[in-house]
Amino acid sequence: MRVKKNNFTENEISKALKIYNYFIENSFSNFEEKKLSKLKFNLLLKKIKKNKLPFILAIEENEVIGLAFVNKFREKSGYRFSYEHSIYVDPDLINNGYGNKILKELVKICKKISKIKNLIAVIGGKNNFASIKIHKNNGFQYIGTIKKAGFKKNKWVDSIYMQKRL
Repeated sequence: MRVKKNNFTENEISKALKIYNYFIENSFSNFEEKKLSKLKFNLLLKKIKKNKLPFILAIEENEVIGLAFVNKFREKSGYRFSYEHSIYVDPDLINNGYGNKILKELVKICKKISKIKNLIAVIGGKNNFASIKIHKNNGFQYIGTIKKAGFKKNKWVDSIYMQKRL
């Protein structure tokens, strides 16, 4: 697996969007309720790039197999050293260790960015054991749970918070 940062082909963007939208439609990993259009996805990419934050694609045999990005944790200035990250793996490749590899790469990149002091995982649902496990295995600590923080598909969903100091 290799990692590609920030400059992507249209085909790569389309594949990344397909993976991202899969999790919007089929999981509580993402609290969006409607699929993102290519325009909105490109705006997300631009925002991350403008803020000089990483957006990476995981590539295997010239195919996008996952994506990860970092964004501001909160907009208030006091949170300026804390960043939330998101990781998504092609649903056909889940449980093959790619999420762990992508997270390791993302952490390595973030350590080189001086403004990032805290990486925060906001994990949708207490049953998202795979995400909780890979974060724990990569040195993230459980911080807390906000009960019924989100509402999606007519269900209340908890948010699990995990943090890693860089």
